[in-house]
Amino acid sequence: ASMDLPPDKAKLLRNYDLEKKWEIICDQDMVQAKDSPAHYLNKLRTYLDPKASRSHRKRKMVGDSTSTQVLRDLEISLRTNHIEWVREFLNEQNQGLDVLIDYLSFRLSMMRHEQRIALARSQSSDGINQVNTTTSECSGPTETGSTMSASWRRRARSAEAECEGAASPAVARRRTRHAARLNMGASTDDIHVCIMCMRAIMNNKYGFNMVIQHREAINSIALSLVHHSLRTKALVLELLAAICLVKGGHQIILSAFDNFKEVVGEPRRFHTLMEYFMNYDNFHIEFMCKT
Repeated sequence: ASMDLPPDKAKLLRNYDLEKKWEIICDQDMVQAKDSPAHYLNKLRTYLDPKASRSHRKRKMVGDSTSTQVLRDLEISLRTNHIEWVREFLNEQNQGLDVLIDYLSFRLSMMRHEQRIALARSQSSDGINQVNTTTSECSGPTETGSTMSASWRRRARSAEAECEGAASPAVARRRTRHAARLNMGASTDDIHVCIMCMRAIMNNKYGFNMVIQHREAINSIALSLVHHSLRTKALVLELLAAICLVKGGHQIILSAFDNFKEVVGEPRRFHTLMEYFMNYDNFHIEFMCKT
């Protein structure tokens, strides 16, 4: 029986006694897949289809479950089913990795738009305080870290606005209606579970090799660092760190953060990550290190 384990897990398995190894193999063979890969992929493709929300047949096909629940079920299947199920999910016919990354990118776009709206509302509500703060900062001899942070965030919003075009509010409204009609969960929840699915895929050599050869997959994982949840950030850093450990992985991660810099509008590479670490009270560095 083949379990296609990465080196660290294979080493751990070799240390087990024969009885324990046999139990694991028997348990693996007894696993029965609840649903086929196509079951999940058809639903993800439906969520990605901009016309699906106008189709009664497709709305009925996705059912009552939210997109988040579909992703949770997929993650469990990727993590617990036999390796052949995972291979079927990733094969050329199903192209599961491409579909999952397309969905993750779609939800990341929605989340960044939601974050911009929240930021704009926050700035609007305390505009007077910001004017006073800016005035006092301008009178000082140096630019503070918070001012620099605000500066690059303004550049980030400008860069994203250029990328998404003037029609982005209308596009965002259509996406919101689309998500509501298809009973899609919160973008933040979907992104977190998508990253969990990526971790499950990377838990075997076959899936891991596919991910590190998929540039958009690495870029999307890195872009998920803008998620507000510390657990999501920790999960993202765990996956990126794992890629760094393989031959050529360091350059792959550097390229991903170059892309992150362009998309987010950072003044320099790793600016966001370093800002997290510098603001350790908000970032809870102890939690991140333990995780």
